[in-house]
Amino acid sequence: MTISVRAPASTANLGPGFDCAAAALDLWNELYVSEAGSGPLVTLEGEGAAELPTDERHLALRAFALFAPVERHRFRFVNRIPLERGLGSSAATIAAGLVAGLAAAGRVSEEGELLEAGLPLEGHPDNLAAALTGGVCLIWRNGAGFHSRRVAAGLPLAPVVVVPSMRVNTLESRNRLPESLSHGEAAAAAAQAALLGAAVASGDAGLLAAAFHDRLHEPFRVADAPLLDELRSAPVDGQAGVTLSGSGPSVVVWAAKDRAGEAASQLESRYPDARVLSLAVASEGAH
Repeated sequence: MTISVRAPASTANLGPGFDCAAAALDLWNELYVSEAGSGPLVTLEGEGAAELPTDERHLALRAFALFAPVERHRFRFVNRIPLERGLGSSAATIAAGLVAGLAAAGRVSEEGELLEAGLPLEGHPDNLAAALTGGVCLIWRNGAGFHSRRVAAGLPLAPVVVVPSMRVNTLESRNRLPESLSHGEAAAAAAQAALLGAAVASGDAGLLAAAFHDRLHEPFRVADAPLLDELRSAPVDGQAGVTLSGSGPSVVVWAAKDRAGEAASQLESRYPDARVLSLAVASEGAH
């Protein structure tokens, strides 16, 4: 018997939703788990095939081992999510391992169980929540532990992702952020986050475009993501807003849905050395 699992990419923060909002993207990694037999424990295809571990250190195997024994199985990965580009590749890997392990154990998860189980392996609960549930997720901490809720199946604007060839280390990028902000800046940031929540809840494209002006993290990460400033200064046709995807360096151009193709075409012409991915919000998570 073979277990087949797909897990989506994700874009975290959505501008002002720093560390508390993310959306799943219609770009999928696949994991195939079979009963142990001849051949290597791990086979890798696609993104990261030459650099990811092929033993029990692999993130998906560590996640799988939380529910079922690794040594009784063989694992084949087909990876499409670029590594270290701010698109939640590690979260998708962990989500796939969790779902596969649960299936191998013949179990159905309880609410919140997979997020809680995966968090020690993944330092970004926003990405992991989106990879597990799909759609648009909010993540928060009240008391002990993280909580998440999928609040929408999609967004009123279409994501066109520009993936540069450079990579960004998340920890180094986070170290660029200041330890404190003035009260006025904090109030402005709170207003933008509230606007983002209202836009997601209402499905209002105009509100969503207005929300894409962050004050907490994006201004301090431009050195790692030059495309962010470039596209704000010189937008492409159809562009309603642009956000840094996670810690970057990828950026998401949010376009009117009927003009996403036009925006993607212009981005390809402007950035021939980058990958331009015209995607959608994935309404389904790892499954």
